[in-house]
Amino acid sequence: MKLPRAESLIILVFFGCVALWGISKCSSRRSDLVRRVREVTDEDGEDRPVRRDTIRLPAAGTQPAQTPVNTQMPGQQAVSTTAPAPAPASATPAPVVIPGTKPARPTISNQTQSTTPPTTTGTKYSTLYVTIDGLKVRKQPNLKGEVLETLELYEQVSFLNQKSEKVEEISLGLEKVTDHWVKIRTKSGKDGWVFGAGVHYYKMKRKGVM
Repeated sequence: MKLPRAESLIILVFFGCVALWGISKCSSRRSDLVRRVREVTDEDGEDRPVRRDTIRLPAAGTQPAQTPVNTQMPGQQAVSTTAPAPAPASATPAPVVIPGTKPARPTISNQTQSTTPPTTTGTKYSTLYVTIDGLKVRKQPNLKGEVLETLELYEQVSFLNQKSEKVEEISLGLEKVTDHWVKIRTKSGKDGWVFGAGVHYYKMKRKGVM
């Protein structure tokens, strides 16, 4: 069956319109996709941080080189500044030595100069205990010496490591004892002499005393 000429033209025109519509649709989608890609690219370029030069530390014993600092901002011309190098340390002047004298010893800055005199360890004294109640402390090592203090039984004193050269015989009432005089220091801080039989290294009461 053969279609009329007019109907064939209508069909051809319809298919041509459909083809043109499809082509225009594809072109618009393509342009939209390209526009989106450009927008994403522009956004990434704006958020990307400005690249800065890497600063390297100088090796030990070498003078640091002048490091350029990049101060370029987006849309501005790059400006390069140079960090100033540290000034060299001033040399210490050599000490002047006068002929015939010894050079002074240089002072080391990292050593602390102390003005406090060195502490000396005190002399250690032995501890003695009174064995006679009412023992008299005298200024001289004899019975004629001035009485400085009277001590009680078992009172603690310090032996000052001194004794008389000669011994003396003294009656304690029930017995006679021959002994040296020893120098002691009382709790009140008085230094004097007591008869050696009246003190001992242990707490005890002397027998033969009235």
